[in-house]
Amino acid sequence: MSIAELEARIDTLSTVILQQKEVLADLERSKGALQRRLNGLRDPLGRLPVEISSEIFVQCLHSNQPPDTRYAPLLFLNVCNTWTDIALATAGLWTSIRIDRLKFDLASLLDAWLKRAGSRAASISLPHHLPVEIVPVLSRHAKTLQDLEMHHHDADIALVAAAGAFPMLKTLTIVGVDASMFGSSPSATLDMLRVCPNAVDCTLDRVSYSLDEDELDDEDMLVLPHMRHFKFTGLRNSGSSKAILPHLTLPGLETLFIALQHVGVQNFVQFLQRSSPPLQQIIVSDPPPEWSLDEMTQCFPLLSTLTHFKLRRATARTQDLFLTALADSPHLLPNLSNFTLRMRFSPAQPWYQHLLNVLFARSKHLHAVRIVWRFISQVPPEDVVVQLRQFVADGMSIHVGSESHNYI
Repeated sequence: MSIAELEARIDTLSTVILQQKEVLADLERSKGALQRRLNGLRDPLGRLPVEISSEIFVQCLHSNQPPDTRYAPLLFLNVCNTWTDIALATAGLWTSIRIDRLKFDLASLLDAWLKRAGSRAASISLPHHLPVEIVPVLSRHAKTLQDLEMHHHDADIALVAAAGAFPMLKTLTIVGVDASMFGSSPSATLDMLRVCPNAVDCTLDRVSYSLDEDELDDEDMLVLPHMRHFKFTGLRNSGSSKAILPHLTLPGLETLFIALQHVGVQNFVQFLQRSSPPLQQIIVSDPPPEWSLDEMTQCFPLLSTLTHFKLRRATARTQDLFLTALADSPHLLPNLSNFTLRMRFSPAQPWYQHLLNVLFARSKHLHAVRIVWRFISQVPPEDVVVQLRQFVADGMSIHVGSESHNYI
């Protein structure tokens, strides 16, 4: 055969191969469709009432699992037509979504997901570096958004806040990303809080700011009457409480986690005075080493409703002053029923007398006491253990030791 004939023959075979591939693809699609129909007929879920099938699907959800076709609910869309119909009709499967990375068309994915949730309350967790296309999506679903977690990044916060008010939002969590976020402005966080007027719970986790002292002088005081729980958490939250708390009034606050050394005692007192909150639980970490007994007793009258008090990473001197104030002034913190001291090392023997003085003075009201240390240097004296066990016999819960070991 000549070269021309060979080339012609090859072209003919190539055309036939392409045609056969198309035929094979059609056959594969037909087979897949028939298999899905067969799966639907054999599937016991298909014979159950839809309400029961839907509940079974909901029970298969993974908590905090990013969208993945290997897991529910997306997995249900790839089994058979029956499962797909059930999954798309089950709003409870689509009320929560966590997106860790921008490997999807975020705006389209979020919009489709929340549409499937219908009017159900929704919870979403967003990645950082959000696209501008997310603004109309959030605006469209603002009335069903109940829980929002996002990253501490000015541009992201500005985009979310631009979506307008979130009247149904109850829980807001802002998470620090990395050291590069230290230049972020607290104004962005305050703007975000403004568009969540009915929020009940706010957590600023590992959030820090770099700001001039006068940067927020012109900020209006933000009053959030429905806020019940406000938490500055994480080791890297030093600037957050100092920057944010002086601009908040929270008259309904019941729980507060705060790094006192950074916010300052005076700012803390002023916050309590203007808010007059019915605080029930407070966790104070890193109190200032120079915190005086007078400053303590200045704070305590503003915390008369407090039932739970936890003190973390305090100096030995501050611990002694705290216990002295509790023992000598039972009228301060009159409703205190639970208190916890978390320390780095186990205390020396003389320290336990301060603890015993508190227990004797407040035995009628105290229900639980926890003294927890990370490293042991001395075990509690035997006579102290005997006395503490007597309080336990009288009904008080006492833990003295590490997290895993109680000497009492």
